[in-house]
Amino acid sequence: MHFNLEEQEQLAELKAWWKRYGKWLLSVVLVLAVSYVTYAGSAWWSKKNSLGASKVYETLLTSAQKQDVPSLLKAVGELQDQYKSTSYAGMASLVAAQVANAAGDLANAEKNLRWAMSHAKVDAHQDVARARLVSLLIDQDKMDEARKVSAESVSKAFEPLMLERRGDVELAQQKVTDARQFYQKAWDQLLKNPDASDESKRLLKIKLDAVGGRS
Repeated sequence: MHFNLEEQEQLAELKAWWKRYGKWLLSVVLVLAVSYVTYAGSAWWSKKNSLGASKVYETLLTSAQKQDVPSLLKAVGELQDQYKSTSYAGMASLVAAQVANAAGDLANAEKNLRWAMSHAKVDAHQDVARARLVSLLIDQDKMDEARKVSAESVSKAFEPLMLERRGDVELAQQKVTDARQFYQKAWDQLLKNPDASDESKRLLKIKLDAVGGRS
């Protein structure tokens, strides 16, 4: 192939540039390619994982409606083991705990609440599990543990509920003054929250009035 003088100069410059920067450019391209493949693969896997988890969760809800505890526990175990990176695992643990508690299986109820507290991917699921665990521990007269769990930090939206639970712990031990203080703090925070439900306010108001608090 024939090159004129200008083309030869351009080719020489290109060869010199490639010798200097070629390896670096290939490295950048390779990193970008790997990053894209990783991202695409991760997105595909996440979608597939979520779809699989949703199917198991549907089975769990059906089992819950039928009060089929063995099938429910099998489904929640599968979600916790194989799909714990999805939000379904946290939701399933809460459902399983509720069903187990209703069936009088307090050990499995506590087990699933503690799993949700430690592993649920959604903060709200962790906080709901924590609040329910406090109530469960109170029912079992495990006051030291209930107080410890109720004092753990939660997201801002759940602070009033956990203050209420701390009041429940104190009231269960006949410490009315301490219970009143926690209920009052919970009430004051709840009034500042425009998204707080009327039912939450109603239930807390009953407790606050029962211990002689002010509203």
